[in-house]
Parts: sequence; structure tokens; C-alpha cells
Amino acid sequence: MSPRTERTHAAWRAALDELEALVAEADASLPAGDADTATSTAATPPRRWTPPTGLGPLPQDLATRASSLAERQRGVIGRLEAARAAVLQHLGAVRTVEASHEPSRPVYLDATG
Repeated sequence: MSPRTERTHAAWRAALDELEALVAEADASLPAGDADTATSTAATPPRRWTPPTGLGPLPQDLATRASSLAERQRGVIGRLEAARAAVLQHLGAVRTVEASHEPSRPVYLDATG
């Protein structure tokens, strides 16, 4: 393998390693079990991924790894969307309860004053 090809492979492996770590972090931040009943305790915002420049085409021998990673990303994205929908539903319920405690007109009338 030429030095240039080896550098390309190393750069792609590093990029895939970083993406796999980010997917693992996102997956770990999700609630275990049913998204409607579980809550996540993740307090840190997710890291953002910046695509490396100058990678060139994906080496053929890394295609299976990249494809598996893309499939795992799709799965985590689906679970994130389900968790987000559950949180929005819970937030809507909380807002409904909060609004019911705020009277639209005065509760007491000062008749002596």
C-alpha cells in the first residue's frame, strides 16, 4: 500500500472512529426502554461533528463499516425522534396543568373596601 493510500485509510478510519463515538454517546443519552415512560438524565449537550476535509473517496474495504455505521445512526435518530416526541407530549401536559391553575378572572372580590 502506498503512503498516500495508507494516509487516506488512516484518515477515514479516524473519521469513522469519531462518528462511531458520537453515535455511542447519543445512544447512551437516550432513555432505556419505552420512550413514553422513561426519562433521560443526560445533562451535557451533544458534541457536534465537523466533517474532515480532503478525505477523498471512501476506500472500498471500509464500505461495510461505513454502511453499518449509517444504519446505526438511522436507528439512533429514530429513537431520538421518539424521545423528543414523548418530551413534547409531557411538556404539553405540564403546560395544561400549569394553565389550569391560573384563573382568567379574579377569585376574590373586596366588597368592604
